[in-house]
Amino acid sequence: MTNQQSNRLEILNQLSQGLQKWDGSSEQANEIVANNHTLLAELKKVDSMLHRQGNGSYTKEEQDQVATIVESQQSLLTVIKKDRAAILDKMKQMNQKNKVVDNYYTSFQQPIFVDRGM
Repeated sequence: MTNQQSNRLEILNQLSQGLQKWDGSSEQANEIVANNHTLLAELKKVDSMLHRQGNGSYTKEEQDQVATIVESQQSLLTVIKKDRAAILDKMKQMNQKNKVVDNYYTSFQQPIFVDRGM
């Protein structure tokens, strides 16, 4: 195993360990996604170097680890999307509340004409 291949395996291990520590919350999911973003950039560099050298194929162990990482990241993204949808729904409800209040006040305002003997 070359140095670059061991680097790739180490990066995959770091990705996997970060995902295993996830507690299920969207806050930690955002942190993990941000951390994984840098690790994935490193992995991309290592992969491109290995492909140029002709050693770009993944071992069975690496393929299994990648499959696990992808599955875990999909779970993270699902939680983030659900929380995002819930927040957007709450924002829409707040906007509706403001519209109801505005309509309520405008229905009680009546025009007042002042006759000054003109």
